[in-house]
Amino acid sequence: MNKLVILVSKINFVILFGIFSLISLESIAQTASDIEATKEESKKNKLSARQKQALKNPNRKPFTGVIGAMQVEVDLFKLKVHPKRDTVIMGITFTVGKMRTRDVVVVKSGIGKVNSAMTAALLLEHFNPSEVIFTGIAGGIDSSFLPGDIVVGDRAAQHDFGQLTTEGITVWQTFDYDETSNPLFFPCDSLLIKKSQEAGEKARIKFIRTYDAKRKPTINTGTIVTGDVFVASTQFKNRLEKEFEAKAVEMEGGAVAQICYQQDVPFVIIRSISDTADENAAKLYKKFLKVASFNAAHLVSELIFLLEKESKNRVNN
Repeated sequence: MNKLVILVSKINFVILFGIFSLISLESIAQTASDIEATKEESKKNKLSARQKQALKNPNRKPFTGVIGAMQVEVDLFKLKVHPKRDTVIMGITFTVGKMRTRDVVVVKSGIGKVNSAMTAALLLEHFNPSEVIFTGIAGGIDSSFLPGDIVVGDRAAQHDFGQLTTEGITVWQTFDYDETSNPLFFPCDSLLIKKSQEAGEKARIKFIRTYDAKRKPTINTGTIVTGDVFVASTQFKNRLEKEFEAKAVEMEGGAVAQICYQQDVPFVIIRSISDTADENAAKLYKKFLKVASFNAAHLVSELIFLLEKESKNRVNN
């Protein structure tokens, strides 16, 4: 009887050992599979929005979305769109047509982060552009910038998102829909930056008289920061330069950048300086609003032409 019990125990041990071995092997296989999946996801996350877009739809026809916050910032584009068709969605007018041979959609978002984010979301949902360009005016943070100078953003951040204490605001990274953190700085598309710089050399930029001297505005690249305030303070301007290495400050671009980043849509922000973001900001803003908007619009128009030229060369080759 004892021998039988021992034999049964041995058999049970062998069976249990086999089961545990299979479970262990399966766990190892699952772990290895999870690691590989994580690696693949990591590789995807390292791809730029343009690279991800090309993987999803390599034969996609280029279609450029252009956003400006105010009417004066989009008027020039609407004059250049032929033939054009207006579509109104939730009270926002989207003008669709061609600039030369490039398919475009132009829209005025309204001022501030909420308006611009809503407009960007509607633009992506209803028109599915292959890239987004935000254009308009900004306050200059870099002390060397003068009204009319242009900043092509290489990254964008939001300076007013975070925790406010008696010591001031601690800036946080924004969050995606699933509550995961976005980067503090949203990177602009490298192709759009490169072509913007080329466009700056060819665009019909107006000479501007500042401080009794007529000068050709400069084309610059750097960080653009966004917040729901019109900055007219030397102290705050200096803080933005120190904390963000900002070149310009405005009220919409960072929100559009967040929407585009989360949806894997290439984007760039192009701003012409209207004021110096200090105590003289309001006065300078009124004086240089139109000419600064004009210069930004002409650079973006040239950019769109270069993008279309690039697309045609790629097709022909």
